[in-house]
Formats: sequence, C-alpha cells, structure tokens
Amino acid sequence: MEDNRKRKLKVLRLSLKQNCNFSCIYCKPENYSLDVLNIEQFKKLILVSCRLGVNSLRITGGEPLLSSQLDELLYEIKSQRLEESNPVANLQDISLTTNGYLLSKNKANELFKNGLDRITVSLDAIDPDIFSNMIGEENKIIGKEKLFTVLEGIDHAINAGFNPKAGKLKINAVIKKEINDNQIFELVDFAKKRSIEIRFIEYMDVGISNDWQPSDVFFSERIIRLLKKKHRLKDYGRKEGQTANRWYMSDSNSFVSTISSISNPFCSDCNRLRITSDGYAYTCLFSNEGINLNPWLSLPINLTELENKIKSIWEAREDNYSEDRFKVLDKTTDKNQKIHPSMSYLGG
Repeated sequence: MEDNRKRKLKVLRLSLKQNCNFSCIYCKPENYSLDVLNIEQFKKLILVSCRLGVNSLRITGGEPLLSSQLDELLYEIKSQRLEESNPVANLQDISLTTNGYLLSKNKANELFKNGLDRITVSLDAIDPDIFSNMIGEENKIIGKEKLFTVLEGIDHAINAGFNPKAGKLKINAVIKKEINDNQIFELVDFAKKRSIEIRFIEYMDVGISNDWQPSDVFFSERIIRLLKKKHRLKDYGRKEGQTANRWYMSDSNSFVSTISSISNPFCSDCNRLRITSDGYAYTCLFSNEGINLNPWLSLPINLTELENKIKSIWEAREDNYSEDRFKVLDKTTDKNQKIHPSMSYLGG
C-alpha cells in the first residue's frame, strides 16, 4: 500500500497517553483530552495496521509509562506475535519512547518480560541545572533528583536485558541553541560508557507553545563538526525509511546519530502513521489536523471498515511539510498559516 508519493506504510506510532510528568521546552503538553482508547481499540488498530503492511510499532505519549493499559497491551501483542497466521506476527520491532523517570527496576523487568524489543530514553542534558531547564522544572533540587532517577532508569533498562550493543536501548537528545548545546560532549561521554547509541535531534517546530524560531536550531552538521574535533567518525548514512544518520566512533566502538528534520528532511521516504490516544490519525508529525477514527472504533469494531478507512487515509497522503517548511514560514502574514498540535499529543 502506497501514498501519492509512492511511500509505503511500515511504521505505526501509537500514543497511549497525551499527558506527561515532564514539561519539556520543545514539547510542553497543552490542554489535552482525557479521552483514551480502550485496550480493545488499541489492539484492533495494531492488527489492522499490520494487515496493511506495518512491521514496526512505536509506543509513545505523552509519557507511555503513565498508561495503566501498557503492560496488558504488550502482553497481548507478545501472544499474537507467536501466532503464525496472525498479521501481528509480522511485527519485527516493538519499541517505546519514554523520559525514563518511571523506568524503575521492576518496570524495566516487566517491559522486557512482556515482549518489548527496544526502549528509547529522552535525555537532553547531564548537567542538573540544564536538565531542569529542559524539562520545565523550576525547582533545581527536584530537577536534580529527577535527573538521577532518569539515569538510574537507563541502567535499570540495561540490567533488565535491553542490550544497547544490540540496539535495544538508545538515547534521544533534542538540542536547542544556547540552551543545551554545551551538553553534546557530556551526553556522548555518558552514552559511550554504556555502549548506547545517542541520537541528536534538531529542535523542531511542533506545537504552538515552544515559540520555535529557525535561529533556535543547532544544526546536525555543526554537531558532527564538533564531535570530529574529539572523535574519529565514519559516516554510515541514513537507511531508507529511517530518520537517523548514523556515525561510527571508531575510537570508542560506539555510534552517534543525527536526526535532521530541519536541515535535511526525509519526507521522500517517510513511512510513518501516527495515531493519538484519543483516536485521531496523523500522516505527518507537522500535520495541522488529524482524521477522527472513532466512528470506526465503536464497539463492536468492524475490522474491514476500519482497515478500509486507514487505507484510504494513507493512499490520499501527500505530506511533505519539512521539505516545504521555509516556504510556509515565509508566509508570516498569512492568517491561515498552519498551527501544529503539540509533540506530547502526536507522540513524536
């Protein structure tokens, strides 16, 4: 199944919660809906997506570890992956993105036991004060405690079996110019000691509450220039359908990556569909509105009708916002200029 630009649907990013226990400066949860799909609706969305060609499931939020349905959902998916005739068995990868604050020893063990393949932890700074600023925590003492809890959570994940050398644990770091760009080396040092691949993400214009300006972006090319002053890097490039350009640091036998939605968009092979916790489908991270799937999610769910609806959404897709970003931004007087939902709503 392809969209209007011949892009195949391969990845479902499914948000379980809109709310979050952090208020990161690039995300900032706005007024969020308390409406959340039930476990049966989530399961049917996953099943239908797999029938349409999805082979990778990314569980997001908000903060997905706040979801009371997470463990049951993972367990159900794990069981379905063992059934050869079940389309869910085609899932090659199930991952979860978290801020790590609730990643306790018990939670990490539960996630591993219930069949989660991979975890990505968001970590934007090692310095406690900068970390506090990045997560929107005004009390620096509390911010420091939260940082240490997140760092412990990363180690809990490793000990539970999420082996970073096998790519089962990664770190995402959003870099904003003059806010946390002095943390790049510290983050790399922390990650390489644990053989974790760290991915530096350009600060993006998602939502209306982060006051994004092009001047805030610390470009990937500059990050790589900095790292080359200290490390020997070999460019492994970006695989089709993926977001990260990977670099091998031969002096430390580890990887670092950059995600360059601003400076080097990957719209041409984007294969992701996002579905929010309240049942709206978004065909682009920068979409200004979603398509309500709830009429097709009313119980009892008609799988054929739901499948046909998602199929029609994907086949009508034409998104290429990142490629045209600066054409849009130049129209500053256009009262119809797009307003994007927040990262916490869309699930990154």
